[in-house]
Amino acid sequence: MWAQERGFELPAQPEGEGCAVRWLCYSALLRESNPPARAAAGERHSVFIDDEGRLSSCGKAENWTPGLLGHSEGVTRLNTPTRFPSTLGDERAVSVAAGRYHSLALTAGGAVFTWGDGDYGKLGHGDEQNQLLPKKVEAFAGRRVVAVSAGDGHSLAIIADGAVWSWGLGRLRPAGPRRHAGPAAAKEG
Repeated sequence: MWAQERGFELPAQPEGEGCAVRWLCYSALLRESNPPARAAAGERHSVFIDDEGRLSSCGKAENWTPGLLGHSEGVTRLNTPTRFPSTLGDERAVSVAAGRYHSLALTAGGAVFTWGDGDYGKLGHGDEQNQLLPKKVEAFAGRRVVAVSAGDGHSLAIIADGAVWSWGLGRLRPAGPRRHAGPAAAKEG
């Protein structure tokens, strides 16, 4: 009602969608007025997408964060944005997210790639291994991801049907910290 009173056009809430707030947030992510992130900054690194959908990064990786820059083993400092040595399976990146010591890239085809520090399973590969180069998150095979986000010890994705998926360290759970090494749909409640 507030938005309509001020002349904002709101998308129609789909039949079966029980949460208006979730639908509005999801819709806002997809609007052209809110384009996907083409640059993101973590604690010690930044990630960029050029006009052709290729990734670059710069920053400083400490010895406990191999792969932070996404340029393979031994690359620990890049003072200027430097293009990644590998591609994302011949797909264009359309959005990036940077956590404290890890990053995510979303492709035009809806795939997710992650790299950096794997603690807590925040890279989404079912383990806690560090990734030196971008690696595709296979849990989303057959699904189209439309948005990604990275936190300190966790990662999030929104699927085209509006479902929110999370993985990594869940510090806000009532039972205390939980680790989710692979993506799982978030439950309401």
